[in-house]
Amino acid sequence: MKKILTFLITVSVCAILFILAKGIFLKVLKANDRDDRIKTLPSFSLGTLNGEIFNSADLKNGPLLLVYFHPDCDYCQYEISSLIRHDIQSKGVKVLLVSNALPETIDEFMEQFETGQDEFCILSDSSLVFANLFGISVIPVSLIYNENLELIKFFKGEVSPNAILNFLNDVCQYQEN
Repeated sequence: MKKILTFLITVSVCAILFILAKGIFLKVLKANDRDDRIKTLPSFSLGTLNGEIFNSADLKNGPLLLVYFHPDCDYCQYEISSLIRHDIQSKGVKVLLVSNALPETIDEFMEQFETGQDEFCILSDSSLVFANLFGISVIPVSLIYNENLELIKFFKGEVSPNAILNFLNDVCQYQEN
């Protein structure tokens, strides 16, 4: 009886270790696939808040900052307000703000900043096309592409807006006034 119990425990532990290893392996493969897919700005089309279609192919060069956010996220609110306060879009950095919230909710959120689509390109990803393409599973996410639209930084989750601004300053020749 002891031998059977020992055998069952050993098989169970091996099965659990195999399942965990397989999960890790698949997660690494998925991350590598995402990295390959986004190392240069991939092609995508999303709706703007006024109902027009934005195509990534219209972007010919960078630097570009993509921020995936949700209006109800406190970290997102802080990051976006800080970027707006630093007037980042007037310094030669193109900014795309993308959210999976309803366009009305995004619009209400942006009203508090007294800025709009003239300063930022604000896009709605209600069908999660962008999130799936870029492998986004948490918010906020900030991606920085250089002048050739090659990915140079992927900030996942909460990050200090100063880290984004410093990175842009160091890598993209973003100049603070």
